[in-house]
Amino acid sequence: MNMPTKWALGWLAALAIGVEANAQNTSYVTEGGVTYQVTRTPKSIPVTTYQPQTSKTYQPHTTTQYQAYPQTYIAPVTQYQWVARYRNWWNPFGRPYWTTELEPVTRWQAQQTTVHVPVSKTEWVEHTHTAQVPVTTYQTVEDEHRVAVSVAPGAGGTAIASRPINGTYGGQQLESDPPRSTGGYR
Repeated sequence: MNMPTKWALGWLAALAIGVEANAQNTSYVTEGGVTYQVTRTPKSIPVTTYQPQTSKTYQPHTTTQYQAYPQTYIAPVTQYQWVARYRNWWNPFGRPYWTTELEPVTRWQAQQTTVHVPVSKTEWVEHTHTAQVPVTTYQTVEDEHRVAVSVAPGAGGTAIASRPINGTYGGQQLESDPPRSTGGYR
């Protein structure tokens, strides 16, 4: 890893620590002779509520009706008629004669009728539907942490959660440290 990359990573880490430290609010509170360091950190928590949501849908509704239409069509009409024919007129050796025969005669005639045609009609019908929908919002609350930092003389030792081992906490007292209390724990 080269030097500019290390420098950039160090800068980003320092920036992140600074943002975290800036977001915290630290104060000191004394209750019952014990001084507490109170750290309040804003924290977002999700809050889910159910709200009614209305939606509209459209569904097809089809109806079928029969409509009457006039229709003209041409149909054959057959009738039987008596037809007279002159026979054997071409034969010079025979005598011609007349015959009558019943023959079908077909003619085409226009006729009217009524046709019922199905006609479908589709209408889109609106349906309204209401459902309970979860809605998540975020609420900012302060997360509070208390740490006991000192005990006033004569306040008793039950308020501090940790006790020293063999009368010392370990480490050395620096010149910038406040004087150690003679009361309380030894």
